[in-house]
Amino acid sequence: CPQKCERCGRAGATIPCRAAAGCSRLYHFPCAAASGCFQSMKTLRLLCPEHVAEAVDMEDARCSVCNRPGDLQDLVFCTSCGQHFHGACLDISLTPRKRSGWQCPECRVCQTCRQPGQDSAMLVCEACDKGYHTSCIEPAIQGLPTGSWKCKNCWVCSDCGRHPTGLGSSCQWSPGSAVCRDCQQRRATADVPTAPEHSPRPDPPAQMSESPVPSELTDAPMPPPELEPVGGDEETQPLVDPNETPPDPSEAPPDPKEAPPGHAESPPGELASVEVP
Repeated sequence: CPQKCERCGRAGATIPCRAAAGCSRLYHFPCAAASGCFQSMKTLRLLCPEHVAEAVDMEDARCSVCNRPGDLQDLVFCTSCGQHFHGACLDISLTPRKRSGWQCPECRVCQTCRQPGQDSAMLVCEACDKGYHTSCIEPAIQGLPTGSWKCKNCWVCSDCGRHPTGLGSSCQWSPGSAVCRDCQQRRATADVPTAPEHSPRPDPPAQMSESPVPSELTDAPMPPPELEPVGGDEETQPLVDPNETPPDPSEAPPDPKEAPPGHAESPPGELASVEVP
């Protein structure tokens, strides 16, 4: 039956815990460092986090900065030189990602070219504490960023949640950005206001002048113009037809009492008789 790692659960674990009372836990080498196990390069002894207190009497259980055992749970193991350091003495917060494959400042090399470099030309990832030359990362950057920085293995797009290794070849990422290039373009497209559709505007109402001129004839009858009273306020003068011949003043007006034949007036309230030929 293959032995499984206590941390990752995968087969192939070959490093056992060497506790005095015996322990059945097994680890892969990088998993042991990530779990916070104490590892001694001199004695090749490993103690799991449950039995790490037994390392207090070991010779190399000393911080290379303060030269004391101190808090054994805060000791981190350099995978290059084998020395131990307190995270508090280096002012770093230890996490499983930082512990795995950790290198002290004297042994740190670029994770791309595997060559050491000056601190002024080395970027240190805030998530894993590993170094990269500014000229070795893709895309290369000029100078050191003023804020925090994460390497391609720790950087995650805040919008889509993908790593640079999972992005397509056409999608790039900027080391100083929180989102990938695809999500940057998506944000830019969403921020641009869309132009409203042009709809035909209604014609403004025509302004009426004092003397309107009709442009076309309509079926609606036009009301007759109002005539102002002439000669008095109580009675109005009769309308005079301009085509009618004015009466001769020498002729006497017809007597209204004389009616033409056949048109005799009937007394009020009685119907007039009409002869039918």
